[in-house]
Amino acid sequence: MIHDRTIRPLLGAIFAWMLAYMLLIPTTLHAQSEGMVKRELPSSDLSAFASPADQLAAADGFADSGEYEKAIAGYRNIVRNAPSSSEAPKAQFALAQALQKKGDLDASFKAYQYLLQRYSQTPKFEESVAEEINIANSFLKGARVRVFGIPTFSSMEKAEEMYTSILKVSPYSKHAPITQFNLGLSMEKQGKAQEAVAAYQKLLDKYPNSSACDDAQYQIAYVYQRLGMTGRSQDLSALKESQNNYQDFLIQYPNSEKTQQAGVNMKKMISKESSDTLRIGRFYDFSKDYKAASIYYNDVIRRFPQSEEASAAKTRIDELKALYGEDALRVGQERPETGGRLAERRRLQAQVESSALANYNGPSRKEIIGEELPAPRPEMKGDMRDTKPIPLQEPPAEPPVQKTPTTP
Repeated sequence: MIHDRTIRPLLGAIFAWMLAYMLLIPTTLHAQSEGMVKRELPSSDLSAFASPADQLAAADGFADSGEYEKAIAGYRNIVRNAPSSSEAPKAQFALAQALQKKGDLDASFKAYQYLLQRYSQTPKFEESVAEEINIANSFLKGARVRVFGIPTFSSMEKAEEMYTSILKVSPYSKHAPITQFNLGLSMEKQGKAQEAVAAYQKLLDKYPNSSACDDAQYQIAYVYQRLGMTGRSQDLSALKESQNNYQDFLIQYPNSEKTQQAGVNMKKMISKESSDTLRIGRFYDFSKDYKAASIYYNDVIRRFPQSEEASAAKTRIDELKALYGEDALRVGQERPETGGRLAERRRLQAQVESSALANYNGPSRKEIIGEELPAPRPEMKGDMRDTKPIPLQEPPAEPPVQKTPTTP
């Protein structure tokens, strides 16, 4: 039987060990999130060097010889133990590069981010942003996300997340416009059409002098083109938006290498739009709504006069006129005037306008109106519920009588 005097010291030691372990976990995880610490420094000659400069030189030597594990541990040791030294930003940049060469892209990206956030005055700022873009581009091109060091699946979400992080920490970098453009690409590849258009438009608005603006304008038109050509849009508005943006692109960037492709794309959309418009007209035609059908047929003829669809629409309109007459295709209730009625209406209109003059000295109004066009009789109310009470109006108050003051 074990006595309490034996158990109590044992339980105390176990509790103290667990407490120390729990206190160490947050520090380790926090350091991992910054790309700084993952494991203890492996046994090497680095422990013999006292100054950060000597440790940095030794870590660089390991990196040059391909011993990345030792080099990574050495760089982390410098940043962790001497964060304010002049060697710390150099070690952090070298750490990110070593992780990148090792193939740990996610950890490398985090290391670059930590460098940009903690040491924003580093001369390696722009180079670090460029390397971050290269890492994000790898995921954009299909690089697989690693889980416990094992490649699993490609992720456009990871690329979008990285581009967003780059823009957040370096919005005015010289690489910001291309980062913004690639952010739009990552959204486009995920099927986020409206978000992609907004990202491209932000590039045009925020970086109007960038060399990436022509690509952004073209890509906006292309996104709308895909929406319209795939048939997922409920109307033809996507194709119209695409054509408008292609026209803006051709006007603003006539020397772009994508100018010829933009013209080809516009021709494809015109053909698509004309066939879709004709198809809508045929739907109403099949439903015996000939007025609606004629609207779409005439729209095809007006907008695409040289197309095959315009020829088909004109043929069908002629057939409908022969079968049902022109009145069946006319929109509204208006009927054509005969020549005599039109002449009479114009004569009366001219005479009425003349009789309104103050110095008019012509025939009476009865003679102007004529007996052949009697004034229409007022429509009588057939139900008491249709009548409305006439609002009562009180007579205006008479002004008070002004009394003339008498002279004393």
